Amino acid sequence: MRIGNYQFSPALVPSIVVLILFPLLISLGLWQLDRAEEKRGIEANVHQAGLKAPLSLNDLDVVEQRELGKHIYRPVTAIGSYDNKHQFLYDNRTHKGMPGYHVLTPFLLKGKGAAILVNRGWIGFKGRRDNIQDISIKAVEESIQGVVKLPSESILLKESEKLTENYPQTIQSLALDEMAEALGYHFLPIVIELDKDANNGFTRDWQPYYGSIAKHNGYAMQWFAMAAVLLLLFVKLSTKKVLSTES
Repeated sequence: MRIGNYQFSPALVPSIVVLILFPLLISLGLWQLDRAEEKRGIEANVHQAGLKAPLSLNDLDVVEQRELGKHIYRPVTAIGSYDNKHQFLYDNRTHKGMPGYHVLTPFLLKGKGAAILVNRGWIGFKGRRDNIQDISIKAVEESIQGVVKLPSESILLKESEKLTENYPQTIQSLALDEMAEALGYHFLPIVIELDKDANNGFTRDWQPYYGSIAKHNGYAMQWFAMAAVLLLLFVKLSTKKVLSTES
């Protein structure tokens, strides 16, 4: 194809490469935009859930307890007491790049015969697993407030990772069923992130899991820019100036 003094004559192999890569790069950019929109929707849901009145876990019946997963990120309150003797250290949790644990303490709901697992916050790793700060807590009746989170997906524990009778116990995953079997009481299917201003907690810089919307938008722009550069290079390398044959 000739336009003025320029002839566009793409070679076969570069044409095939561009036909494959260009739509792929555009698709990747659109996918990142979709991810950003998905995260934006989650962010809106988190905001709306946070505006709701706190839900009292002590007032729920058995059916409502099973459906607590619907209330993710909603504030909740509970009355009961912590089980100081059976605490867990959720391993490989980081805070500002530093390794450590999340302190997970069962909270026995008053009059319910059930418990919830309360994430009391992050503590740092001090170089040895047998050298941790004091996480003990008084087992007295109290009221707590926090936010509903779903436990991260549990995995089938290896025999060497099974729960023992030594506490506080370091764990790699939240296997609530195994915890319930070991401790002898039922866990509600959620984890409570203890309110930042509550007593008896540690570092609580809670971050929603949905991540950065700006990051996905940035990735999308990178893919689109790569597609544009590819197309411009293809046109430039496939176009040559020709001499006019007119006298």
